[in-house]
Amino acid sequence: MTQVIKATVAEPLQRIIEARHHDPFEVLGRHLTGKKVEVTVFLPRARKVTLSDIDEPLERIEGTDLFRGKFKAAKLPERYQLEWFDEQGARHQQYDPYCFTPQLPDFDLHLFGEGRHRHAYRFLGAHPWQADGIDGALFSVWAPIAQRVSVVGDFNQWDGRTHSMRVRGSTGIWELFIPGIGSGHFYKFEIRTHSGEISLR
Repeated sequence: MTQVIKATVAEPLQRIIEARHHDPFEVLGRHLTGKKVEVTVFLPRARKVTLSDIDEPLERIEGTDLFRGKFKAAKLPERYQLEWFDEQGARHQQYDPYCFTPQLPDFDLHLFGEGRHRHAYRFLGAHPWQADGIDGALFSVWAPIAQRVSVVGDFNQWDGRTHSMRVRGSTGIWELFIPGIGSGHFYKFEIRTHSGEISLR
């Protein structure tokens, strides 16, 4: 049975829950806290989550779909996998998208920011990608006035809370590497403005 953390939900976590966090990597993924590493994941359809590499469960933060745990830093791989069970009891296993570093090269972003990139189509949109030897897809989009951008598709039930992207500095480009995603999926970008308006692109 999943343990429950009884705690007041901090404001950054609340922004994750409400899908309005500008930088989800600030909260989600692995973060060093002294000699330990804290892992936080947000899985709206999960009832139980385990770090399969070390066979350790994450605890649900009460009243939320956030799961969290602290472990010895040396024990957990940099690129770890999540095993989780949904409400119907189906088992899922995947690498956590929020344990990966930024993928787009700074040089490409620099050229794009100056309006001098002639081949932006090579990285904007969705492309097969490999990060640290792990296959998946890299998604990126230019949305300079967005508060939050997510990838939605048939692989996450078109749920904009699930795959929030990271913005790359002041370029207005948002990106997210999603491991395990192959070709043939339908997807869009869900964009939330600072006024709260949501649109699909």
